[in-house]
Amino acid sequence: MVKEFSRLTKKESSYARRVAIKILLDLNKRLRGKYRFAFRMVGSTKWGTNIRKRNGEYDVDYQILLTKNSKKYKENQLSNPTEIKNDFFNECKMIVHNGKVENSTTAITVYLKDNMNINFHIDFVIIKIFPENGLIIKRNNKKETFHINEFTWCKLMKHNDAFLKFKELTSNEKKDLIENYIIEAKVKEIKKEKGDPTKLSSTEVFIREVNNYVSKKFYN
Repeated sequence: MVKEFSRLTKKESSYARRVAIKILLDLNKRLRGKYRFAFRMVGSTKWGTNIRKRNGEYDVDYQILLTKNSKKYKENQLSNPTEIKNDFFNECKMIVHNGKVENSTTAITVYLKDNMNINFHIDFVIIKIFPENGLIIKRNNKKETFHINEFTWCKLMKHNDAFLKFKELTSNEKKDLIENYIIEAKVKEIKKEKGDPTKLSSTEVFIREVNNYVSKKFYN
């Protein structure tokens, strides 16, 4: 019997990660007159908790970290998130020739196929780290502007404590937590309807399960 979901290894996502880095390096060249940024892989792939669907489909996540060396920061402290999101989105469309690029609510999502002809997508989210640490671009949900893709800066959820707790676990504990708790919890969330208000993101699942696991370990 074929499982509906299975764990994705870092080796299996290597092609998608190479493509993501290539896109990010191209964006850096094309936009360096306006923006200077660092980038990092985040989410499930970074922590070994990613999953693939029965058909093999999977995703990888990256953050684009805008710095104060950006020309737009020096001009207006990156105060126009709609302009920024559209600049990156339009350049992504110029770079990606064999896939689809979508201006999602939070991310710029690139849909492609890997070297095994399996569908995957890359989510790029844009973060501002100055003058406040941790602002993320999201679509403005006001009804009067939603349809025209107006974006705003929002506070990024803090999750450093959970990541530090995860790093302090032993290899066997990490394996147990991922395989017996996080993966199962993520599958439950994926099965929920898109508009379900109880649906948690991958990061929220990770934080909850790490905190629960560490609490049980401490009190048992």
